[in-house]
Parts: sequence; C-alpha cells; structure tokens
Amino acid sequence: MADWLSQTNREYIASLIPKDLPDWKAAWQEGFDEGKKIPKVVTPFCKEHGVTNEVDYRLQQAAKGKLTWRIIIGLSSLEEEIEGMKAIQQFNEETGLHLDIAHQIPMLLTGTPAKYRENLPKALGYLLDQPEDWDRIVNASNVQASFNDCHIGTPNAYNNTLNALKAGATYNGVFTQFGWDFDGCPDDVENFLSNIKAIGLVASKYDEKAVTDSYMDESMPAYFLDQSSYLAWGMLEHYLVSDLMKSRYSFSFGHYENKLIPKMALWLAGSDTFKLDDQPGVSYLQADSISHWENYVEANYGFAIPEALLAILVEKRYKTGLSWLSIPITEKVTIPTLEGILNMSAACQRAEEKAIEYEPLIDFTAIENLRDKIKDYGTKMFNNMMEGLEAAGVDMTNPLEIMIVLKRMDPAKIEQFFHSSVVNEGHSEVVPLIPATLWERAAIEKDQIINRVKDTPTGKKIKDKKMLVVSADVHSFGAYVVYSVLEGLGAEVVHGGVSLEALDVLDIADEYGMTDICISLHNGQMLDYSKLILELAANRGKDYHFYFGGNFMCYMNEGDTEPTDIKHLIDEQGITTIDTVEELLDELVK
Repeated sequence: MADWLSQTNREYIASLIPKDLPDWKAAWQEGFDEGKKIPKVVTPFCKEHGVTNEVDYRLQQAAKGKLTWRIIIGLSSLEEEIEGMKAIQQFNEETGLHLDIAHQIPMLLTGTPAKYRENLPKALGYLLDQPEDWDRIVNASNVQASFNDCHIGTPNAYNNTLNALKAGATYNGVFTQFGWDFDGCPDDVENFLSNIKAIGLVASKYDEKAVTDSYMDESMPAYFLDQSSYLAWGMLEHYLVSDLMKSRYSFSFGHYENKLIPKMALWLAGSDTFKLDDQPGVSYLQADSISHWENYVEANYGFAIPEALLAILVEKRYKTGLSWLSIPITEKVTIPTLEGILNMSAACQRAEEKAIEYEPLIDFTAIENLRDKIKDYGTKMFNNMMEGLEAAGVDMTNPLEIMIVLKRMDPAKIEQFFHSSVVNEGHSEVVPLIPATLWERAAIEKDQIINRVKDTPTGKKIKDKKMLVVSADVHSFGAYVVYSVLEGLGAEVVHGGVSLEALDVLDIADEYGMTDICISLHNGQMLDYSKLILELAANRGKDYHFYFGGNFMCYMNEGDTEPTDIKHLIDEQGITTIDTVEELLDELVK
C-alpha cells in the first residue's frame, strides 16, 4: 500500500503518532449524550423567517438563487456587542436590506478554558464566558448570531459549543483551528478530546441541522501552495467530522484568494463535494482581504463590489445556499467600526440591483471547467492522504490520533507528500493547479525588497546578522516575508513558527543562540505580550533585543469602544517597533 511514499517519509509520519491515547469514543459519547439533553431552541432570526434553523433559511434563499449576507463583528465588550447586534437590526429596518448573519469574533482568550487564563495576554474583543453571554447575544436582535471562531477547534471547544447550542446556534466552528496553538494549553490530547466531545454535541443535533463548520484560510491549509489542496483538506476534515464522528460538516474559505474565477470554481467544487439533500456544502465565502490599499481606502470599494457581484451571479445560477462575508475598506489600516462594516455590506448587497442586467452576459464555462479540475485534484490528494497516513501506521479509525499527527506535521510536507502532481504525475515538487495568491504575493514582495536593498550599505551588512523570526498569533504572511528577505540577503535566520507563547519564543532563541528577535502580532495582544516577554527575559538575565511589527491597536481600558494606537507604549518599554521590512533592516545594522 502507498508504495509511492518513501521510507523516509513513512518514518517521519510514524514518528508523530502518539502513544497510549485515551478512548476517543467515550469522549464523543459523553458529548452526544449531553447534547441530547439540550432542548430545541428557535432563535429570533429563525422565528422572523418562519424556519427552525439557519440551514433551512439558507435553503429557502438558495431556491430563489439568493445569497445570505454575513458580517464579522467583534466589539470591545459584551455590552457593546449586544448593542451592535441591535444596530444591525436597525440597519436592516432602515435600508430594507437583509444582513442575515453576524459572525461573532470574541476575544481569543475565549478559546482557552478559564482555568488556564491567568496571566495570559489579552487580545482585542469581548470575552464569552458565562452561559448567559451566548443567550444574550442571540436574543439581542432578529439577526442570526453565528458562533464560529473560538469554539470548535479550540481547547475550550466543549464548553463554548455547549453554550452556543443551548442558545440556538446552527453553525459551530471553526474546526480547522485545531491546528492552532493556544496560550496555556500545550496538551493536544486534552485539547482534542474537548473538540471530540464538542462534535459529539453537534452530532446529537443532526436532525435539528446543527453543523460543524470549518474555514481553510487561517490554519494548516493556508500554507499550501495550491489552493485546490483546500478541497483535499476539507475532504479529510469531512472524513473526521462526518464519517467518524457522525456530525454534519460545511466548508468555508476566501480571504486569501483574490482571483475571481478560481475562487468561484473552488466554491462550486466544495458545494458539489460536501452538500447534502437538506444542507448546503459551503457555509460562507469571505471577501478578498489581500488587495486592500492602505491609502485612499475608499478605492477599496473598487475591487470589493465586483467580487460580490460575481458571487451574486454564481449563486443565482447554481443555488448553493452560500453566505457572503464582506470586508470593510479599512481592513488593512485599522480595526473597522461597525458603521464601516455595515457600509460595505450595504454596498455589496446593492450590487444585487444590477445583477439581472449582467446575467445574460456571463459565460460560466471557465468556472465550471476549473471546478471539475479542482474536484479531480482534490479527490486524488485526499485519497493519497488516506492511503499514505494509513501506510505510515496511523489508525485511520481514530480521529484523536489523526488530528494529533496532522497538527504535528509540517504543513508544507502534507502537500509535498500527497499532492496529486507529486504522487500521481511524478513531479519532484508541487505543481499547483491554482497557485495560492498569498504565497505568490509573499514571493513577489520578498523579491522586490531584496532587489531594492541588496546593493545598499544596509543590504551588504545584513549577511552578518542573526535573527529569530516568529508570529505570536496565526497570521503567517508578515513573518514569512521578514524571514525570506533576511535569508535572501544572507543573514542567519530561524523561522520559529506561528502562535508562539512568549516563553516558547525565548526558549527557541536560547536554543539557537540568538538575541535579536522579530515578533509579528496582529490580534490586539501586543501590549500584554510585550510586558510578559520583557518580564520573562529579565528573569533570564540575557540582553535580548525585540522588534515588534503588525497591528499596534488595542483596547486600553474596560469599556473602550475604539481601539488605541499603543505603538508609543511599546517603544517606551525599549522594544523597537517596525512598520516595514526595510525599516527592520535599517534598525538591525545601526
């Protein structure tokens, strides 16, 4: 079996298999039994539309060829989030539009069990904690609250999913976040048992159409060179969630892709692959987040509305039940206000008014042809993963074991080992069907910076430098570009990975004998993180030099409604703040 998998690669995978695991079925059964005790809840949104769950509303919309509309909302406190939900209902009433779903983004700490939260850095957003918190958000308005981030996929999956289901949630995710590292939660067995129990909860609500949702772009699939590999990963998740753990599953992606035909084709491939007779296969598509300008931000409407218009036209034709998640024009420069979020949704929704005039002009052949190729590539890679993992000794009937092995694997190796261009076509490297836009952009940006600085005094001095580069959250793009530029200029550089706790950063630095450390932070945790890492560094008695880049906005005080730029506070602690890679290079050679 899998004679194409080299002995070296078999041994690598086998080395990741955990020993003496507890019984995953007992954890799943515990969740399933508890879920059966939860009474059926019909949310205000569902009552408004005469349905008993969000899935049935989506199917009604799909029958009409209409998208559902979705925004992300994560305000500074629970009270403000509740007021935000009320404001969305008011927006609908005043405009006559139908913003259907508010995707909740609570503080990242929500994904950490309460017993592990002490002394951990806080990020942006509100904390979901008490059971009534979910209920208050759901009942604040007749807009559907969707509890995705910081639920399934996190160490606190069971507690949070239990509360979400009790409040009437239909979609529960984000499953693929099991690939993240969460501060204070290093025990993957404990973390994944919580997820298996949570999926047991959702499985108990199968007939009520509760769904385990997933999102490809901010976990291991984001490292793939080929976006068609997303489908293969989704198929593997579907195997875990549906075949082994008996829950409904849905597939979502979007914000790292700005090429319209591939994006629409992957959506349709996912819909064909994961849909059921009574459930859409794709939950939501997130709008392009990588094409935003930092200046003249109003120009960002120029690419966002055409993208939404094409999604409207695709849904009119294929009737998939998709939810479209718009992104405000200020995404790249600041934390968006609710007004900005609503304005973008309104602009995208109003594109429906012109869709009927475009419809006769659209030929969907290119999208359909690429859809079929994606399904072929994705299916082959999925089959290769199933066959290869089993050949390496992974128990393919045990979701706990599979999840641990996948999390321990280098994501690049997953694609290199199993991609159809390598296994089925005999190439030595991955040949993408759809080159992933994020990594195309990273390569272009890296080359541009290197070409600008390589012959300058700064560029010539960098080769003498040693640096550790890490990300303190799941965002990988910035850290990757920094690492690639330093490496390309000849520096001795180590990429320590993503989602690293402060303690781990210092441990890696000490292991490699490095004192210059560049840290990328984007989730609003920069101030707390800076204080913690400086305290830990002082205890070690070493002269580290920290360089922080990313998002310098955070909420300073309880009750703040707008984030504050805290860059000067980071500087005052003796940490060097940087806005560009070239600025970092200049600082390094001073």
